[in-house]
Amino acid sequence: MPRRLSDELNELKIYDSLSGSEIVLYYRTPTTQETVRYNNELVTRKRNKLVTRFGETRQKYGAAILEGFREGDFEKKADGEYVPIASDPESEHFDPNWKELVQSKAPDLVGLLGRCVFESAAEDEHEREESEESEDAEQD
Repeated sequence: MPRRLSDELNELKIYDSLSGSEIVLYYRTPTTQETVRYNNELVTRKRNKLVTRFGETRQKYGAAILEGFREGDFEKKADGEYVPIASDPESEHFDPNWKELVQSKAPDLVGLLGRCVFESAAEDEHEREESEESEDAEQD
């Protein structure tokens, strides 16, 4: 399947071990400037030391590109019961604070989105061959 160069949202399917289910996050394609800034912020220099900022950077940029999630993938507690929330303004379950809720209550998923999109969206042919060879060796 060819890569689509458009403004349509992308989706990342994640197996969430906490809920035991698949969660789908919708995100926009990062801009060139965001990609450059992301890579520059992963490691910074403080005097004579290199400081890694993987967690902060993944959170910051994962949140920046997060545009929504599949309805039914998240619930929040309201009046003592769990109720579904939605990121789609057209849904009856729409919560205008959905993004803040996901960032504060599921930061692992936001960070994973940042890592997957900014760090591993593609691999070169050499990496792919090594990965396939490693998988073949594990199966033997």
